Amino acid sequence: MPPRKPAPPDAPSPDLLAQWAALMGVDLNDPKERLVFHAACQFAEHGFDAVTTREICNAAGTNPGAIHYHFGDKDGLYREVLRRPIQQMNEAFAGFDHPDLSLPEALDRFLAPFLTMNHGEGPNPMRLYLRELMDPSEVFMQAVSTHIGPNHHALTRLLARHIGVAQPDTAVHQLAFALCAMAHDYCLSRPFMDALTPGLLDDDPELLAVRRRIVGWGVALVAAERAARASTTSS
Repeated sequence: MPPRKPAPPDAPSPDLLAQWAALMGVDLNDPKERLVFHAACQFAEHGFDAVTTREICNAAGTNPGAIHYHFGDKDGLYREVLRRPIQQMNEAFAGFDHPDLSLPEALDRFLAPFLTMNHGEGPNPMRLYLRELMDPSEVFMQAVSTHIGPNHHALTRLLARHIGVAQPDTAVHQLAFALCAMAHDYCLSRPFMDALTPGLLDDDPELLAVRRRIVGWGVALVAAERAARASTTSS
């Protein structure tokens, strides 16, 4: 394996730390929170295997035993790093599947956090997740099952209800993945979009127009799936 790029010698600026702390609602005077912050930065930059616990503790200004004390081991710290952004997203779209919401309202509430996941300062969760998509770790797959799986299944039940089927089937699951992929791509592929179509999103920095379009496309896809099933039933 080629040697990794050395970590930057300078600590994150106080402004960056403060912005991230405000975003995550944590107190970085707490050594546990500093460990999560610096671990997230270094894991995203270098990958899990290339970062040592000593490097993380040095960056966080804690003693070498702090990770064991707060998280058990490096895997436990990584599990917490992965969980934090997912928890924040879950809080953002909580209740998206409430039966009183219309389909556009429900999709808007669910998809909006995917579009804004990379906004703000601090560790970049999408960079970390991209690494995991290329070579998933056991810790990551556990996080997916525990924290993401329930929301995926809630989305498929919501879609099934609006399509008019009793239970989600293969096509409903595929539709759920497709809707998430449309929104996700604006975080994952934003640099490519900017390179291919410079200025395309300059007038929509918060992706509000994109968000409305994706919700509209989602509603259209649900209608198309409902119509396709009705046509098959009637023929």
